Amino acid sequence: MKKYIVKRLFLLVPTLLGITFITYLMIRLAPGDYTKLQLGMEGALKSGSISKEILEQEKKLYGLDKPIVVGYAEWLWKFARLDFGTSRKDGRPVAQRIADALPITLTLNIITMIIIYIISIPMGIISAVKKGSLYDRFSSLLLFVLYSLPHFWIALLLLLYLGSGEYLNLFPLGGIHSDWAGGAGPLVRFLDFCWHLVLPVITLTYAEFAFLARYTRANMLEVINQQYIMTARAKGLSEKKVVFVHAFRNSLIPLVTLMATLLPGLLGGTVIVESIFSIPGIGMLSFEAILSRDIPVIMAITTIAAVLTLLGILLADLMYSLVDPRIRLEAKL
Repeated sequence: MKKYIVKRLFLLVPTLLGITFITYLMIRLAPGDYTKLQLGMEGALKSGSISKEILEQEKKLYGLDKPIVVGYAEWLWKFARLDFGTSRKDGRPVAQRIADALPITLTLNIITMIIIYIISIPMGIISAVKKGSLYDRFSSLLLFVLYSLPHFWIALLLLLYLGSGEYLNLFPLGGIHSDWAGGAGPLVRFLDFCWHLVLPVITLTYAEFAFLARYTRANMLEVINQQYIMTARAKGLSEKKVVFVHAFRNSLIPLVTLMATLLPGLLGGTVIVESIFSIPGIGMLSFEAILSRDIPVIMAITTIAAVLTLLGILLADLMYSLVDPRIRLEAKL
């Protein structure tokens, strides 16, 4: 096991280098001059009211005056020292901007994931066991309808009917804290924070909830029809033991594969929702960085997402052997 983990960790390095280099290459080769757009110099340069030396100083500051390979090598050396550079938008360290936004996104997504898995997996199991029943048909129809609804539309409806005051005024329109909660105690601030997350969590939950429930149902149906499940029932085992010990455990492998996307999903899966609800998380930070051509922030978020994706795949491979003892990570010599 240890040997396999060390080998996989070494294999992650060239993959990460490839991802970061392609990202850096796309940013540098994208049309438009980032520095001119960032500084708003386009009209000033044409009129001659501003010196080109300022433009060159800005490029030099962020390594944009050097060839792509050299610029990437310099960025990689800084990254190896955990130095993500300085944001071009406000001059703050990129690590500080990410540290401010990351806890908010993690809290939002962890709550969402817990709700999704606690409800959708049992719902999918029940639908598979009661295939063709009224419950199965109704839940299938409901889940398909939920899955077809776009996030931005549901978010806008929730804001209109539950937060705008035109119909109901139960929840705030955006942000993570109310203005009046600044001087309140920790408990009040925590409750206010949870109050602000209700609508974003609903928006993030419903579609993934529908997808995972149907995915679990399909996997369970495939396993239930296997010969060894019929044999287990013929032995006189209780239906609960047949379903949860024999059927559900063997249907976990596809679910484990799906869980490999959880880590990167915790970081970057909320761009639209955070933008609509004005939540200052990683999604909003990514969106603003792209609009403002903030290269250091874009590279930092992309790199962190790539690392989490690779680690998620590694964890999924390790979990395969726990779910199914027949799977071996390394062949015995």
